[in-house]
Amino acid sequence: MDDFLSDRTPPEGRSILFLDIDGTLLDSYPGIRAGFLHALDTIDVEYPDEQFLARLAGPPMEHTLAALGLDDATVRRGFDAYMDFTSGGGWAQAEVFPGMTDFLAGARSAGYYLATASSKGEGFARRILQRTGLIEDLDFLGAAQEYGPRRTKEKVIAHVLDSLGLHERRHEILMVGDRSYDIQGAAHFSIDAVATEWGYGHEGEWQSARFRVTDADQLKEVVHDWTIDG
Repeated sequence: MDDFLSDRTPPEGRSILFLDIDGTLLDSYPGIRAGFLHALDTIDVEYPDEQFLARLAGPPMEHTLAALGLDDATVRRGFDAYMDFTSGGGWAQAEVFPGMTDFLAGARSAGYYLATASSKGEGFARRILQRTGLIEDLDFLGAAQEYGPRRTKEKVIAHVLDSLGLHERRHEILMVGDRSYDIQGAAHFSIDAVATEWGYGHEGEWQSARFRVTDADQLKEVVHDWTIDG
């Protein structure tokens, strides 16, 4: 599957945005929550409280299942059940956050190079981005593997950097995401981050982000003012 969505590689001297999907571009929580509960039903595990459920979007699902104290075999059965639910239509239970369609189109028109860097499985990411039309303004699809070693945010970001040859141009990149996984994953590579407060994170997750925004209009302003030299 070709991750390049346009003929462009990141042009010299242009800023680059790495974009999280779940909680940043898309409100995909309903499908993730339904898939998780289906997985728990399948392995006969009691539902955790709503505080736990509210943090489902972000980490790899196998990590979330393991956080319930399940053994490896049960985690694997639960993960397989979650993937079956998602493949069967759960992936489509997502809608674009207000203003993000226009934000992507504007950023693309302004010359930014737009790549996703998402822990969402790459097949599911492609399908939902196609359904919502967001894929039309993206240059590169960076996502996790449904089954494979590229599952964490750091590994996804490393994959995008490797694929686009950007390790020496990290100062030209701004990561946009809602969870600590996005912010800390970017920091691992000395990449600046902006926290989107409309997603699934909370106050404590945004402290180390260089910027914080509350809506798409504010994100547009931050990106406009952000420069390669910082």
